[in-house]
Amino acid sequence: MLNVLFNMKKATVRDIVHGFAKLNQSLQPGETVEITAHGKVIGHYTKATRRRIKLPDFYKACQFGYGPTVGYRLAKPILAEDETIS
Repeated sequence: MLNVLFNMKKATVRDIVHGFAKLNQSLQPGETVEITAHGKVIGHYTKATRRRIKLPDFYKACQFGYGPTVGYRLAKPILAEDETIS
C-alpha cells in the first residue's frame, strides 16, 4: 500500500485540462494520478485496465479442414459475450 502512495504521480487541474491526452498516454493500465488544485488533493484518476478476450484459434480450425459452420460455432460464444457487455 505504501509503495502505491509513494509512486503515485501528481498533476494539477491545469495539467489535466490542457494535457490530458499526454498524461493518459504516459500512464500504464491501473496506474493512478493524484489531481490537485491550489496544492490540495481534489481527486484521483486511474487508467482503466484492459480486459483481454481469448479468441479461438481460427487458423488451427481451418487446418483441420472444417467448413464455415465450425467458424460460426467458434464465433457464437464471442458474439454472445459481447452482447452481454454492452
